[in-house]
Amino acid sequence: MMRCITEVSFAQTEANGDGRNLSFTFDFCHTFEGSDTWADFTNQLKVIFPKNIYVIDTKTKNKISLGGTTGDYRLDNLFRRGDKMSLKYGYYTYDINGVEKKDITEKPIFEGFISKVASKKPILLECEDNMWLLKQVPCKPQTWTKSLEDLFKELLTSVNNIYNVNFTINVLTETKIGAFQIGNETVCQLLARLRKEYHLEAYFRGNELRIGSQVYIESEAVTHNFTFQKNIISDQLEFQRKDDVKLSAVCNSIKLVEGKTNKKGQTKIKEERVQVLVFTDEKGKFRYTEKKKDQDFPPNEEGERRTLFFLDTPDPKTLAQLGANELIKYYYTGLKGSFTTFGIPYVKQGDNVQIKDPVLPDRDGIYKVKGVTYSGGINGHRQTIQIHYKMIDDNGKAKAINNVPIIKA
Repeated sequence: MMRCITEVSFAQTEANGDGRNLSFTFDFCHTFEGSDTWADFTNQLKVIFPKNIYVIDTKTKNKISLGGTTGDYRLDNLFRRGDKMSLKYGYYTYDINGVEKKDITEKPIFEGFISKVASKKPILLECEDNMWLLKQVPCKPQTWTKSLEDLFKELLTSVNNIYNVNFTINVLTETKIGAFQIGNETVCQLLARLRKEYHLEAYFRGNELRIGSQVYIESEAVTHNFTFQKNIISDQLEFQRKDDVKLSAVCNSIKLVEGKTNKKGQTKIKEERVQVLVFTDEKGKFRYTEKKKDQDFPPNEEGERRTLFFLDTPDPKTLAQLGANELIKYYYTGLKGSFTTFGIPYVKQGDNVQIKDPVLPDRDGIYKVKGVTYSGGINGHRQTIQIHYKMIDDNGKAKAINNVPIIKA
């Protein structure tokens, strides 16, 4: 039986010269629960500390109670909204000689800021990742015509100057959507609008903001091994066969074009949209049909239908090809869903998991991780891992997802 480790570190943020500049670490907590996924936009963490704890002032050696009945309750002075925090976890393990050693994550599983201090006992802290700072900084209203990546380089420079941080942007793509209007909104609200209107994802990995159509970076993915009846505690996984999978997707191309100028001299922006329906036939071949004016696509009577978006792809055939390249990821024989394991090996979104089943080898495969929920504390550490799609084909080779054969129906 391995003992759990939880290290929660804080760095106070001084405001109005109040002298709050302490850094301290708790080597335990009662419970914590956090997340790591691009789908949630902002990773969050909740940490609960027991009510009868105290810290020791290293200068005066006085005990400062965080709870209890002493009356010396200084929770607000110790924790405040906007303070930096991070959390590491792991186990005390044993080497070959039976000597106990500390095995903890090299990097924090969560880094961010306190967003709320609950005024109750036990002590509850709610935290958000670096996206929290982007919720505090307003954008300058303007019309932007360069790439979105250049836009956020400029916006992050403002965030860095205001909060003395070093946020960077990973330029994986170059995304242009025409003359883009920026209103009276925060940087985070702008990201949320881009996700809603143009389906561009954004998330932080450490201090690096990643934005655009490409979500995963395969070169940095780590593959972890999990086996049923061994280190998979429980699962919510379903097994599917390719022959039973019915896939379709409505593929949309969005392009902003400049229209006429109004009385105020502002150029009207209108949206041009092209749509195709991509689907698999009875033999598993990909086909597509174009959207006709005043006529809807056939309803989805069985299987899964997704909605996909691609910027500035007016050619229906090219749009259908992009849709097929995306849809092929979900066309496989294997597992879908999530499973729960121990705190090690530490898994993050974007990693790969190799799942093996000694009893039912048909379930073996390597899958992409869409997100992870972490929990831990006095009851032990757990990870609930959500898989996205299978990384290999039925022949054990890496799946080809570019230029998937597709014909017009």
